[in-house]
Amino acid sequence: MAKCKRCGIKTILSEADIEKMVSEIRSMKGIRLADADEYRQRLEICRSCEKFEYGSTCSLCGCVMQVRALLRDGRCPYPHRPKW
Repeated sequence: MAKCKRCGIKTILSEADIEKMVSEIRSMKGIRLADADEYRQRLEICRSCEKFEYGSTCSLCGCVMQVRALLRDGRCPYPHRPKW
């Protein structure tokens, strides 16, 4: 399995890997989360973006978008015109 040069984790994550990351974020105290509708809308936008790869990763920043979209203060990294 290919590894991310930046962080060393697998390039292609399974649904279980992604769900584990999301669950860990949800369980952290003091983390402000987007509401369910905003989270769903953000992921829909990401999934239609040409920079979204492997079903999880933004090729612009390397973030797992299911995690970034979950954070209330998370922002789309698309240059010059963020999509959300």
